[in-house]
Amino acid sequence: MKVSLPEDITRADVPNRDTGGALGRGLRLLTALNDLETATISALVTETGLAKPTTIRLLKTLVAEGYAFHEPETQTYSVTAKVSSLSRALIGRNQVDEAIKAELDGLADTLKWPVEFMVPEGDSMVIRLSNRDRAPIRLRLFERRRFPLLKSASGLAHLADLSPENRDAKLMRSGLSAADAKALQDEIEAVAAQGYAVRQFPELAANMRVLSVAVPHAIGALSLVHFDDVVTASIMNDHLVPALKAAALRASEHIEQYQR
Repeated sequence: MKVSLPEDITRADVPNRDTGGALGRGLRLLTALNDLETATISALVTETGLAKPTTIRLLKTLVAEGYAFHEPETQTYSVTAKVSSLSRALIGRNQVDEAIKAELDGLADTLKWPVEFMVPEGDSMVIRLSNRDRAPIRLRLFERRRFPLLKSASGLAHLADLSPENRDAKLMRSGLSAADAKALQDEIEAVAAQGYAVRQFPELAANMRVLSVAVPHAIGALSLVHFDDVVTASIMNDHLVPALKAAALRASEHIEQYQR
């Protein structure tokens, strides 16, 4: 079972971050468990970067407090319904998700390709919603939800939408060398100028790539996965990009309406 966690909790999942002490580590583990839905101790160690003894100790605490369930036969863990109590204050969130999912389903009907709504969490971009179940073009997509902010199309599109001050702050925290930071800044400026980001996706196939546009007001990005030998530059610029931008603007309006 998977539940929505409050934003303050999901943002705690920043690999190799030690702030917050035991509470921070516990929230990081709970977020990873929620992301993976069902996980072994080894998978949680890999996902969180926590030491194995720390992971085991925190899991025992989550089980004892009723937030996690241990399946002895498979030696796996999952969240329980009690986790939903952490997000009771997010009244209206489901309605917003439904509205954005409707936008994604509309894109599935018109564009045919899979599209995902990505949101920033720490140093990552995370899939919050997808139309994979509706898009008629089915691709072999692995169940990865989290992508590096600085190296993904969605991350570049999101960074290009940030104010210069917020963008510079993120780059300063990245630990990049001066040369790498300058190269990334140039890439972000190019993305801002053309209005979208494109990155190859070799983990899936040599000719797979991702097209991303920002969801305005620093909310996130919409990402469309496709084959570069099928989608030409003219199709992308004349058809896909305008449709994604229009949907991204409507998604931003849905979220802002909820926040008012």
